[in-house]
Amino acid sequence: MNTAKSNNEVTIQPMAGYFFADNFAAGSEFKLSYSKFGAEKSRSIGVGPFARYYFNLKSPSFKPLVHSTVTFESVNTNENGTESTNTVTSIYILGGAAYFINENVAVEALMGYNRSKYENQDSEGGFVFRLGFQVHLTGKGSGTSTRF
Repeated sequence: MNTAKSNNEVTIQPMAGYFFADNFAAGSEFKLSYSKFGAEKSRSIGVGPFARYYFNLKSPSFKPLVHSTVTFESVNTNENGTESTNTVTSIYILGGAAYFINENVAVEALMGYNRSKYENQDSEGGFVFRLGFQVHLTGKGSGTSTRF
């Protein structure tokens, strides 16, 4: 979330994935976003695949990780009564860590780089910081986990 005098931005980005190998998960992200910057308001909806790898350390409660996502979005913008819809493809390359509160729940912080390409516009990119919760559900009999 980003807030300033006339600016607001809220994004909800749930993910679901499956551990295909020890410490390696892949799946998809779903993104809903609303922003207001001055007179411009925009809403977006997107989806895309992700891959993530957790590094093992001696501490079972702290795990560094790398995460990459490609998101495909539809963005609806309204500025002073003029409405437009655009498509955007974004690539995220992030690193960070998860701190496990218990065996299945973690608080995680990620930071890294984002590059976005809007239809009929120049690309843009910059620094990204994410903070959130992860819930890991154990799969039956396989020793793998599903993450939501």
